[in-house]
Amino acid sequence: MRFVIVDDGRVSYHNPLGSEKAGELEELLRQGNCFVPSFATEDRYSIGTYVAQYALHGTNVVFLLDRNIYSQVVNLAKGAQVNEHTRFAAGIMAFASCSNAAIEPGLALYEGAASEAREIWQIDLSLLQGADNISAINWAALALGISDRFTRDLPSKKLGDASKYFDPSISLRSFGFVYPILLKIAQLGKTNNSNSAKMMALLDFMYYQWHFSAPATILAIQLFSTNRPKGVFKNIHSCERSVVLKGVRNTAWDLVYITEWFKRIKHQVQRNELSVICSRDGALISAAELLRRNMFEDMNPEFLLAAGFRKEVQQLYDQYVNDQENPRRALVPWPENFDVYRDKLVADLENEVARQNA
Repeated sequence: MRFVIVDDGRVSYHNPLGSEKAGELEELLRQGNCFVPSFATEDRYSIGTYVAQYALHGTNVVFLLDRNIYSQVVNLAKGAQVNEHTRFAAGIMAFASCSNAAIEPGLALYEGAASEAREIWQIDLSLLQGADNISAINWAALALGISDRFTRDLPSKKLGDASKYFDPSISLRSFGFVYPILLKIAQLGKTNNSNSAKMMALLDFMYYQWHFSAPATILAIQLFSTNRPKGVFKNIHSCERSVVLKGVRNTAWDLVYITEWFKRIKHQVQRNELSVICSRDGALISAAELLRRNMFEDMNPEFLLAAGFRKEVQQLYDQYVNDQENPRRALVPWPENFDVYRDKLVADLENEVARQNA
């Protein structure tokens, strides 16, 4: 931790950027809408927010990088020229350093392996960890336009023993759970049914055929709304099966990040840890922010009704989530042949989504 003074509950600290440049960095990331944190009211774009949490409470902070931010950081560390897009990645690294936040790229590595980028992950990870140790001043210089690239090779960091047991090519369990839900959302999204009918069909699917997911429900609220964000499922109307399914898988990774973040939130009090999703993906940020508000601010028990769905939708949701042990549910009790069940469910859904464009 950097030099910090705590006096009667007030925190003073040394910022390596100085107050002016730190303010510019905070404003850059605020304008870029880069963060969704696991807390309510404090300013997420203030370095002092995180410094104070550690100084006063010993609370650690973890920054969860999405695949795009991770790749951009690695490319910058390799000497790539910064541009209007990658300057935010540089800014996140500078902000994390000033805030004493740990960088967590694990999910980005899993997503990269799923996208066939699995050959050089150890080299890139060692470079990222080395880059995480350089001064925040260097990263801020890229973010704020003071320099356009690193002028010398950045040192790699030898990976610890934990990396010997980490294999990003192994399928991530949470992806296996969210992918069927995203396939169902994609299939329902291409029907002409009302938004409320689509949501009720999704709830039926999660109850009778799969499992309930709060992050998935939050994402569906966005995708079944009248103001649905554009381009969530890339190339969803393509006639090429592989292209359609690739688009669904890409969106499924957004839900993986939110799901894993949601798991962290449920244990953050015991761990004394805050976590922050770092991304420039509008759909990912919007869905995560909606979940954050529902958990920490609004706490509206009728959140589906408040989002514009019919009363029957809220009633169905309440009925299903309060009926956890009913054997009518697809995974109650847990089936011995779960892998076979899931593989068939996925195959049927993939065929349906692809067939809708034929």
